Amino acid sequence: MAGYQALAAVGRSIVTLLNRRFADAIPVGRRPTAVLIGTVDLDRVNTPGSVISYPSVAVFCYRLSVDRETRPGWSAVASRDGVPRLPLRMHLLVTAFDEFVENELEWLGLAARTLEETSILAGTLLDPLGGWTPADSIQLSTDDMALESMSEAFQALTADFRLYLLYQAKVVVIEGERGPTGPAVATVGAGRGDASG
Repeated sequence: MAGYQALAAVGRSIVTLLNRRFADAIPVGRRPTAVLIGTVDLDRVNTPGSVISYPSVAVFCYRLSVDRETRPGWSAVASRDGVPRLPLRMHLLVTAFDEFVENELEWLGLAARTLEETSILAGTLLDPLGGWTPADSIQLSTDDMALESMSEAFQALTADFRLYLLYQAKVVVIEGERGPTGPAVATVGAGRGDASG
């Protein structure tokens, strides 16, 4: 199980994977750089000091949700060993930035191929700062968002609408600290006094 650094480590793992595969697919010439972005970066695209410069493929975590499928199982484990665990899903928008739309579509195609070919992050594909165990793995799969929700998201971001690939990274299990262990408790029955008298 991973520590509190796991979410950031998953983001870095995806960016590292994309950059490695971009370099393999386009060994010479112009190729995109994958970057992990936040909302503020969308307002500073291709400006001096910006995280997003042309050409780029940006990975933006727009939402976190509890993985309801695995939460009961992790709660049962926690009740036995006293270590709380929260299984999360990271919801990601992946988009390309370039001067020409044809290039953006090409970069998105390359990103989609990469994430489909390597849909499980485990072992050396996971950023080591996540505090992973050898058994940890993260699954990358396509996600869905209604057009209306996408429109609302862009209005909230005050950013122009862009073409995005929607992905989710699951299950990122955040492990807590072991709870304090107190002394064993024994149940004592209450006596009713001496029956003789």
